[in-house]
Amino acid sequence: MADLSQLLYGTQAPAPEAPAGVRTPWQGLPPARADQMKQRAYEQAQKYLQDNASVVAQGGEVLNQLEQFGALNQQSRTGAGYESLLPKFLTGTDELVMEQITSDIAPKKRIAGSGTTSDRDIALYLKSLPSIENRGEVNRQIRDNYRQQYERANAKLQFMQSYFDQYGHLNGADAMWEKQRKQISKQPSTSAMGNLFNQADAIIGK
Repeated sequence: MADLSQLLYGTQAPAPEAPAGVRTPWQGLPPARADQMKQRAYEQAQKYLQDNASVVAQGGEVLNQLEQFGALNQQSRTGAGYESLLPKFLTGTDELVMEQITSDIAPKKRIAGSGTTSDRDIALYLKSLPSIENRGEVNRQIRDNYRQQYERANAKLQFMQSYFDQYGHLNGADAMWEKQRKQISKQPSTSAMGNLFNQADAIIGK
């Protein structure tokens, strides 16, 4: 129930500094010391978000290139057996573009900072590259695996950004994310990331 001052003047209770059950490092400290720790947590959170936003953005570019490769691969067969039947000068335009995409992606096989300076949940890397020497199914698997990594990374980043927007720090955010991830780990991959973000985001607002 609202107290008298809230009813008369419309004042509201201070917003919580963290979700229920999450203890912030500055709890119980003198105001001056608490303010210092809040500022440090704020700056650390901003750096985390900036570093990982860069990883996800670059990963999105790689995924777009993989999708472009896949679209061309649907139109033009690939595979070692098929390619060996054609002289090099008969290689079509689609194949040449796919080769160029493979060349462009190669330096981005592991996004700079991915899994090292960034969150390990936001690590983006290709175990192998799509190639006109692979059959289409192999290239599709490479693309699908990377898409799953990207969706997981993007969902984690969105969650962390939402947590930061709510509280101004990321203390307790990883634990909350991990708890929700475990709860829905058995759900189909097509909906798991979306459900994970939605469920965890709902808790942030509590």
